[in-house]
Amino acid sequence: MGHFFSARRDVTNERRKLRISYLLEAYRRLEGAPNRDDPKKCWAQLESAIGDIQLLGSARQVLLARQFAVDMAKNRAAPLDELIYYLRESLWSELVLEPIFENVIYLRFVSSDMDVQNN
Repeated sequence: MGHFFSARRDVTNERRKLRISYLLEAYRRLEGAPNRDDPKKCWAQLESAIGDIQLLGSARQVLLARQFAVDMAKNRAAPLDELIYYLRESLWSELVLEPIFENVIYLRFVSSDMDVQNN
């Protein structure tokens, strides 16, 4: 009986690790996409992240990912903030990290700004 419960716990833990790993990577791809000079370069990353969230995300994450996809299809633009914020919040909860209620800031360097700074 002990072996059965131990094996079941191990499977549950592995499933949780895999899910967290995929959702962390999806978060990174989503965070890397906004506010870029050429958004077309990020389309494949966005598609992959949305697919992973729809596959392994919670019901709320799937709903937000789906809404983002529908808005992108209709308007060729859509906000990512709510999806990124909720995904970050969910991952913090899964990893038992202290929650932070600040919005995500997207740090982006623009090559022309770098040229000015280097001169």
